[in-house]
Amino acid sequence: MVNKVLASVRLKYGAVAESGLSNDDVGMKAVAEAFGYSAADLASIPASANMGLSCGNPTAIASIRPGETVVDLGCGGELDVLLASPLVGPKGKAIGIDMPQAMIDRARANARSGGYGFN
Repeated sequence: MVNKVLASVRLKYGAVAESGLSNDDVGMKAVAEAFGYSAADLASIPASANMGLSCGNPTAIASIRPGETVVDLGCGGELDVLLASPLVGPKGKAIGIDMPQAMIDRARANARSGGYGFN
């Protein structure tokens, strides 16, 4: 039973990663804004980092400080990791962890795009 659930989650969530959903879609942007992400937040990251999967806005409430390590389990396209990175600064770490390979690939592509220099 557990294996079937994991396989289903991996399949469905991976399909979202392979979709063209992004902040360029009005609905995806509206979901992020409903969770309190500002226009400046969303403009500062690649559009494909936002797939409308938000379940909170941790960077707005976590009081992240320079030098800290932030871990985002189920990071999706890296939306929160990319927003946390400048908050932790060069001595901190912002780490994203996800399950489907397609989501990991999308997150890595987002982290590497736009001159972020992340890996």
